[in-house]
Amino acid sequence: MLTFVVPVKSKSVASDWVKFSQLFERTLKSICNQTDSNFKVVVVCHEIPDINYTCENIHFIHPDFQPPSKENISPQEYFINKRIDKGNKIKHGVAYASKKFNTDYVMLVDSDDFVSNKVVSFVNSSANKLPGWYVGNGYLSFSWKNVLVVTKKKFNYLCGSSVIVKPNLIKHFFDKDKINLYFDHRLTTLDSNIELQKVPFPAGIYNIGNGENMNMSFQKVKKLNNHGNWISKQSLKRLSSKFKNYRFRLITPRIRKEFNFYQASN
Repeated sequence: MLTFVVPVKSKSVASDWVKFSQLFERTLKSICNQTDSNFKVVVVCHEIPDINYTCENIHFIHPDFQPPSKENISPQEYFINKRIDKGNKIKHGVAYASKKFNTDYVMLVDSDDFVSNKVVSFVNSSANKLPGWYVGNGYLSFSWKNVLVVTKKKFNYLCGSSVIVKPNLIKHFFDKDKINLYFDHRLTTLDSNIELQKVPFPAGIYNIGNGENMNMSFQKVKKLNNHGNWISKQSLKRLSSKFKNYRFRLITPRIRKEFNFYQASN
C-alpha cells in the first residue's frame, strides 16, 4: 500500500490562508482521484486548512512542536526555521504512516501540487520488491489557463512531490550535517546499493508562482530566468538547453481528468 504524506504550513506562516486552503483542497482532490483505492493520505498540520472536501482515506495529524515564528530573528533564520518545520513534519508523517498503517511505501506531496491518478496502481503493482522511485517526467503549471510546461527528465530536481520510497529510506533524503534543514528530493541514489527507479510516466504537476511556494515564488522564477545579456554565447547555450529539456503542452481533457487539474477560481 502507498501512503501520501503532505506537510502543511501553519496559518501563521501562510501569506494568505484562504488562498492556501483553496490550493490545498485542490491537492487533496488530486491525490484522492486515484484509480486504485488502496492508499492513505497523512496530512501533518498545526491547523487544518479551511476546506469542504472530505475523503475517508485522509488522516489529519498534529505535530507536538510549535510552528516557526518571525519574532526576534532575521528573515534568513525564519526561512531556515520554515525548512526545519517542513522536514520535521515529513518525518512525523512518515513515522505515523509506518506505525499506523504498516505502509509499504510513502510518497511526499507538497500541499499545492497535483498527482497522476495512476500512481497508486503503479506502486501497488510492484509487489513490494523495489526500494522506490523518483518522478523524472512531469508538468510545470504557471497558472496559465490552457498550457503546461513539460519537463522530460528532471522533474525531481524542481519539485518536492517526486519521491516514492519505503518508509525506512526517508532518512537518506535529509542532510546528515544539518539535521532537518534540507530535504533533498533530487536524490536517485540513496546509498552505494540503493538505486531508485524512474516512474515511467509523467506523474506530477508542480504548481509554481502561486504566492504560497516556500522555495519557488513568482519573483524567484523571474530571477532564475533573468540572466542579463541574452545575446551572449553562454545565454544562447542556456536557452538551447532549456528548449531541449522543456516544451509547452496544451491542457487536454485527459490531463485534467488524470490529475483532477483545475483552476483555483473554478
